[in-house]
Amino acid sequence: MSPTVLVTGGAGFIGSHLVEALLSDGHEVVVVDDLSTGSKSSVPPGAVFFELDVNDEGLAEVFAQCRPQAVFMLAFNTNVPKSVDDPLFDMRSLTGSLRTFDLSRQFGVARVIVASSSFVYGAADTLPTPEEAPTVPSNPYVITKSATENYAHFYRAAYGLESVIFRLATTYGPRQVGGAMADYIRSIEAGGAAIIYGDGLKTRDYLYVTDVVDAFVAAIGLDLSGEGDVVPVLNLGTGTETTLLDLYREVGRLLGQRNADPDFQPDRPGEIMRTSLNWSRAAALLDWEPRVSLHDGLARTVEAYVSASQDRRSKFYEKWDNLY
Repeated sequence: MSPTVLVTGGAGFIGSHLVEALLSDGHEVVVVDDLSTGSKSSVPPGAVFFELDVNDEGLAEVFAQCRPQAVFMLAFNTNVPKSVDDPLFDMRSLTGSLRTFDLSRQFGVARVIVASSSFVYGAADTLPTPEEAPTVPSNPYVITKSATENYAHFYRAAYGLESVIFRLATTYGPRQVGGAMADYIRSIEAGGAAIIYGDGLKTRDYLYVTDVVDAFVAAIGLDLSGEGDVVPVLNLGTGTETTLLDLYREVGRLLGQRNADPDFQPDRPGEIMRTSLNWSRAAALLDWEPRVSLHDGLARTVEAYVSASQDRRSKFYEKWDNLY
């Protein structure tokens, strides 16, 4: 039988896509989400859902009741500027992650899969950046992500709890409500101009959500015997840089607004200018590669947004705007 899997943040953007894939593979899936940015309507039928913050005492009851064999840690603040404005805000992400690790230890979870970020590399000297590059505490979001990774290493060394850490490129796709791409789509589709902070020449490595999910699902059965006591850290990206300005123009083209101009605003503190990831290690260990091009993925994302009802879109974005 496929193991029972717990997904924290499973009602959110990446989490809901992951839950779909896990259910399709025959897993029993348990979702924990406080719905601060996620939506219960995004949780696929067949998953057991608990509306709960990962910092709440009730998380222990979920572990006791459901006895997951694998845990995906996706419950985390994803708003970098918010972390800069309010560093204490990110501390709940860290304490929730630590609580999840400790409950996984207590209840004999076989493996924890951790969603980290390409931003931990800061302004990397090498692009595309390999896993061996140093991590840089460039903002509070990165600090908490790095600390979560460190706890994965600690729990492996101290208690034998197996983990796999994925450092994700900028992930996008249907149901995304936060981040620059989502803002560009909704603003241009509404006939307005979205904000670009800086000159638009920042680059990001854009990875379609199903490519992320494929690697996550594969990590459940990954043979770690060759890793010894080391927690594997794997980049997931495309190795390609795309400027924010080029992304903006492509969104405008897909929405029939070829001449859409952004609203340029002064850059914000804590931002990283360039990112792209070397994904050769994921290819070697997981037989993984990014399959969806930015051209195709962006077209799918825009189509999904346009096809969604206005009421559904409004609820998603109102939740995001109220939080951040």
